[in-house]
Amino acid sequence: MGVVYEAHDEHLDRDVAVKLLNRDADTVAVNQWLHEARAVSRLAHPHIVPVFEADEFDGQPYLVFEFVDGPTLSQALKSRGALPPNEAVQMMLGVLDALAAAHAQGIVHRDIKPGNILISKRGEIKLADFGIAASEYSQGEEDLERPTVERVRTSTQRELTMAGSMLGTPSYMPPEQFADSSSVDKRADIYSVGVMLYEMVTGVKPFPGGFNPQTVELINRGKYIPPQRVDPDIPTIVRRIIKKTIRPKAKNRYQDLAPVLKDIRRYLKRYPIRHVREIMVRNMVTNAPDVTEPQFLPKKRTVLRVALTALALVIAFSLAGTA
Repeated sequence: MGVVYEAHDEHLDRDVAVKLLNRDADTVAVNQWLHEARAVSRLAHPHIVPVFEADEFDGQPYLVFEFVDGPTLSQALKSRGALPPNEAVQMMLGVLDALAAAHAQGIVHRDIKPGNILISKRGEIKLADFGIAASEYSQGEEDLERPTVERVRTSTQRELTMAGSMLGTPSYMPPEQFADSSSVDKRADIYSVGVMLYEMVTGVKPFPGGFNPQTVELINRGKYIPPQRVDPDIPTIVRRIIKKTIRPKAKNRYQDLAPVLKDIRRYLKRYPIRHVREIMVRNMVTNAPDVTEPQFLPKKRTVLRVALTALALVIAFSLAGTA
């Protein structure tokens, strides 16, 4: 285990996040720490928190990350509750882009949850904590079964990764991850994305119970309250994405993120989302009380429909005149 501090880099004059590993950590934990550094260093992506340095000082191993000057998604959900579906879907684009980049490198995160999603004051969405990430291509000694380290700012969230053969956060884990965390593939991350999207648009988890046999049984059977019963106004496409991502059998889910991204981007094209980031920042980061939720209104296509109708009539009359 370890802890994360906010610090200042005097040489480069920038704020950073420093993760310190416990001084009494054993060899396995140190290897786990190195594993996280290697995993993140392979992923140069605007939606992934980069690692700047991995070293040891006076017997104290440490990692230096980019400091993200905003809340976690977990904190934002606790303060705001359910998000407008279109705002939630827009936020998910950054998470999905980051995960797609990781999956392209053969890396499975294995601990996707709101506590590992950071939101900067500029509205940037960042995926953090690859502490228990695994390679799809080689499940070897780098795939070490140790707990991940929560950020200090989310230390009140007690759903910590568990040690042993089961890794991850139970509320967001697919059935196969309970059985054997070392053998999961990218479809486990896809499942966790669906659970997180459900929570974002409803304000509650699909499987909100504690880690007990009853909750695990519900997860294994895929039994949860449909999101439309929590909020009937949740768009059909969002409900469909949730339904297909949270299927208990991995073979029945989306097999990769490409179709999810395609569906989301096609859906968002229908809405004027130019100012979504600005409003999201004011609502989620600054907590401005006088800011109303953005109104996502479908773009008007009346002029286009009238023009096409008129063109069709002209063609019809022309054909009739030549007959």
